[in-house]
Parts: sequence; C-alpha cells; structure tokens
Amino acid sequence: MKAKIKSLKLGLLILFLAFGVKFYAQDAAKIDPDHYKVELENDQVRVLRITYNSGDESKMHSHPEGVAVFLTDHTAEMKTDNGSIIEMDGNAGDVLWVDQAKHQPKNMGTKPFELIQVELKNNLKVTGRKSLHLFELPDGVSEKQLSDFLDEMNQAISDEGYPGAGYHLYKISDQHDKYKYFMEGVWPDAATYDKIHDSEKWKNAAAKGKDMIDKIQANELYLKAEKVN
Repeated sequence: MKAKIKSLKLGLLILFLAFGVKFYAQDAAKIDPDHYKVELENDQVRVLRITYNSGDESKMHSHPEGVAVFLTDHTAEMKTDNGSIIEMDGNAGDVLWVDQAKHQPKNMGTKPFELIQVELKNNLKVTGRKSLHLFELPDGVSEKQLSDFLDEMNQAISDEGYPGAGYHLYKISDQHDKYKYFMEGVWPDAATYDKIHDSEKWKNAAAKGKDMIDKIQANELYLKAEKVN
C-alpha cells in the first residue's frame, strides 16, 4: 500500500511539474531570483537551485524540459496557467524527468524545501525547424556587433520560454568567394517559430538591430528547413 501511495505522489509531482507542453511565461531566474538561483550554465544545460521557505509563493514562470532532484521533503501546490491547482508532496531524494512546464508554485509545508533543477538546452525537440543564413558582413558591421546583437535576441527568446531556441553564428573556415559567415536559427517547430517572431520581446529586440540585419539580408542566401522524421 505504501508503494502505491508513493507512486501516486510521484505521479502527481510529475504532472505538476510537466503541466502544459507549450509555455510562454518568463524565465524563473529573472522574475523570481529570491527562489531561483543559477548555479551553472553552458551551451548544453542550465542548473537552478530552487529554495522556498514555508508559505513562500512564486510568480507564474516557465521551465524547459530537464531533471529535478529534490533535496528535502516537500509539500506544495502548483497553480497552472489555466487556473487549476495541483496539490503535491514528495520525499528528499526524489529524482524526476520533467517536460516543459508553466506554473506558479507555493510551499504549503511548515518547513523550507529545496531542489536542483537541470534545464536542457540542446535537444531533438528544439530542432524541428532551422533557418539558414549565408552572408558576408556588410560595410560598417563588425563580427562583435552581430554577435552581441544575437545574444540579445537569444535572451529575448529565452524570456519567452524557449532557452534552447535562437541564433548561432559561425565563421566559414573553407575558402568561399561569396559567403564568409553562416548563421543558424534553431526552433522547436514551425508554429513556435511564428509565435516567437510575433512576440513583443522578439520584436523589441529585433528593432535594435534592424539597420544591421537589413544590410545583411540584402545579399544573404536564406533558407528554411524542416526536420525529416
């Protein structure tokens, strides 16, 4: 009987963390730094340390898929983006795979709880569509200017809830008469591509580099590619 109860609790916890495959809330570490601290980040993962005192409640936020490792026992509730509330509890040592999620947690226990969440950045779900750009830097545009601008664009995309999507800049190592640079845009799928490009955060970031991008686009080779399943 205890095994069944524990299984039910873990199932509710997974549902709680994974509710909603598509999500567009803001980055938890940016809107709620009191509860979410970035311990490590690179091109592959971001590792968050999540801590809640008794009674603490977060703001609605999002996470990409990854792994959650609970360091303490916990009793909490999750408010989802459709207004539902899911009650959950679990034990120190629980390790769970979590899908993309949008939620607002609250610690309902009498003690603090803590967990480590490893968010994945580069995975197969992020590469349903790619945009491909071959170009030469126009006069008045430096490699650093373009790289810094793409960093701002990627941050805006991350704030929309897609830290694994965005732009990557490469310098072509082979000799080529026309193109010296290659820029790759990586997107979960065509629908998400459209949603990101229609978002206010993306538009505001794109507006800052409009003159630079207009010059690049005037002579670039641009293609869109869909993943073949």
